[in-house]
Amino acid sequence: MQISEAMKARQSCRVFKDQAVAQETLENLLSLTCRAPSAINLQPWQFTVVRDEEVPRLGKKLTRAYAERGISCGPDNTQPLPEIYLERQKELNRVMGPAMEQAGVDRNFINTGSLTFYGAPAVVVATLDGAFPPERSLDLGFALGWLLLAAAELGLDTCPVGLVCSYGDIIKDFLNIDPNRRVVLTVAVGYADPDSPLNQVRTPRAPLDEVVRWY
Repeated sequence: MQISEAMKARQSCRVFKDQAVAQETLENLLSLTCRAPSAINLQPWQFTVVRDEEVPRLGKKLTRAYAERGISCGPDNTQPLPEIYLERQKELNRVMGPAMEQAGVDRNFINTGSLTFYGAPAVVVATLDGAFPPERSLDLGFALGWLLLAAAELGLDTCPVGLVCSYGDIIKDFLNIDPNRRVVLTVAVGYADPDSPLNQVRTPRAPLDEVVRWY
């Protein structure tokens, strides 16, 4: 698969099949991921791969924490959102709503699904060394972009899951991750259930004249 094809074809999977990902495939995926560029070649990332029965075990802890803390998915804006972003959020709801109804899940599914990684057989937890400021997360962002595209080439499906980062303390404790590291993102990895209505949704993209400026 060409990189451009992967960019156009990949989508976030929200229902995974109960099919394990081979260790060799995961190693290949992470080897490609770690080829990503970083400032001064510091490679400040660390990836923890959670597999098989450990995934639902972690999911149960996160779901329990969600019931206690109530932190849910959101745009994380610190100021009122301009109308253009509100419209894009409404557009997402317009395409996701019917699929969720057809799948028999309610609006809280995005929260509970995120916290259980949508049933994926493997999860990649991406962390940044606490010695760096949050801005250095950009390096990790490069690597994660490569991970998503490499996964598509390898025939894997993915879903970036950010909500769980609000429960970073739970994740670090469960996975024995250095407390000084910051959980930046998790990515659910596996094989999509093609029959799920939730995996048939194609989210829209804004036209270029809304997101690109020319001088």
